[in-house]
Amino acid sequence: MVLLIAMTSALPNGGELRPPETVDGIPPVLLDAYHRGAARLTDLHPQCTGMTWAILAGIGRIESTHGAGHDIAPNGDVAPPFVGPRLDGSGVGGNLTPHYDTDDGRWDGDTEYDRAVGLTQHLPANWDRYGRDGNDDGVADPHNAYDSVLSTAVELCVSGGEKVDFTDRGQLSAALFRYNHSDAYVADVLGWIDAYTTLQPLTVGGGPGSQAGRAAAAWALQQVGKPYVWGGTGPHGFDCSGLTQAAWAAAGVSIPRVTTDQVRIGIPVGLDELQPGDLLFYDTGSGPSPSHVTMYVGDGQMVNAPRTGTTIRVEPVQSDYYSPRFVKAVRPAG
Repeated sequence: MVLLIAMTSALPNGGELRPPETVDGIPPVLLDAYHRGAARLTDLHPQCTGMTWAILAGIGRIESTHGAGHDIAPNGDVAPPFVGPRLDGSGVGGNLTPHYDTDDGRWDGDTEYDRAVGLTQHLPANWDRYGRDGNDDGVADPHNAYDSVLSTAVELCVSGGEKVDFTDRGQLSAALFRYNHSDAYVADVLGWIDAYTTLQPLTVGGGPGSQAGRAAAAWALQQVGKPYVWGGTGPHGFDCSGLTQAAWAAAGVSIPRVTTDQVRIGIPVGLDELQPGDLLFYDTGSGPSPSHVTMYVGDGQMVNAPRTGTTIRVEPVQSDYYSPRFVKAVRPAG
């Protein structure tokens, strides 16, 4: 896969990181639709967190190759409409179960069987439930890129009947499987999600901060995407305190190995005083308090190595899970 890397930045309001300005193979309007769809899901369904443009782009890549061969107008309208194979159970496209017509051919032009429609491929039978107006023109149309992408985000969120944390690999995989009941599909989409996620060269946020603190934060950001490993101190995986210790070591500052010792060093700071490199401690109930540590990287964001089965990630300091469990913030070095 050959992908073009461009500049990104963290959103100051703690939202997702912006996508590259250009990505090979993704039309600009569709890239904008992926970004807007991820951002709007938070407003529509705040119980679902961690949605990113890369997740939606991974689906769009597998479902339609980002609309290759179709024109996408500035308002998102796709011409000609993207329509999948007839779902008549014949085995075409892996379909072995007949899906008889549910929309009188309105969206797919077929009055006998259904066909998936739109760049992210929606069953007409599901459109009434999940279809959303993504470009605010008053119509939810699967043949509009903004509508199709936002509706995919909504379906991934609400199809499970409860809140979803898309930064959790297991929950993300389950949502993708609900979208398309195929393990091979889930694996393919995850591969593209990972590829698109690596296009985001994460940077330390603006504002005050010591040279050492910013260096530690920059090093921690370079570890994003590596797996959480219990007892891990790198270089291929880390646990929470292993990551923060290694990050500060890269900045030339030695700090203790475990969370309960790290919390005892440095200068206590308030949440309104945070600077890049500061450590945030939490009581997650997995051991003596504080049992978890993250690192502030600016713009309301922190680097976090959460737990087994997850990868190192960037997420807002303010969250439903971590905020109630906050214990203390410490600046290891001035």
